Amino acid sequence: MMRVYYLDASAFAKRYLKEPGSRWVNELLKSATQDRFVSAELIGIEVVCAIARAEREKRISLALRNSLAARAIEETRSALKLTETSRQVLGHASQLALRYALRTYDVIHLATALRVLRETRALGLPAPIFVSADANLLAAAQAEGLAVENPSEQE
Repeated sequence: MMRVYYLDASAFAKRYLKEPGSRWVNELLKSATQDRFVSAELIGIEVVCAIARAEREKRISLALRNSLAARAIEETRSALKLTETSRQVLGHASQLALRYALRTYDVIHLATALRVLRETRALGLPAPIFVSADANLLAAAQAEGLAVENPSEQE
């Protein structure tokens, strides 16, 4: 049975910026079908911001920034099943923010992944694997019952 992976921006950005775990993420995404990789619809903005930050910090050129940003926008739509950030998800994220010391987008990713978990369980499918390079977010996801993977620890 095919496993579903929930990717946050710290994981998906490794596809575009060479970092520890980039090779692992790229290998994982080789088997991309829109039903296999899931994320919140805001992931595209986060990844473009990470790419822009890399250019501001002089880790990549302006030309490469523009190329990577265009590719990230396209692949976010084609490689990921994007989940709407509904009022219900935002309400759950607010509750999670009271329990865990997470940044805004991280707590939205966690709430979205928990929604995906409920949906997969209702269909009798295996729970999604939550993929992130953020140790705090992974700890919160694990505490909420999600299986987790840190791509930075794979290389």
